Amino acid sequence: MRYSVKYEGRDKNWVVTDTVTAHQVIGIHSTKSEAYKQAFAEQELWRKHDPVAKHLARVRRMLPRSLATG
Repeated sequence: MRYSVKYEGRDKNWVVTDTVTAHQVIGIHSTKSEAYKQAFAEQELWRKHDPVAKHLARVRRMLPRSLATG
């Protein structure tokens, strides 16, 4: 996953970082659930624009629905 969530004990906050951009801070939250919600939402947004994910989606559509032979 591109986005990670870490607890900062000194500040008592949950931090969402982008691991691809040298752990740039994307968000700071007071609860763990809020931080994970943001990380998941950011991941879903990025997945829509990721060229590798788009390629895999095209390949999946081209494959037959069933590889079973009779």
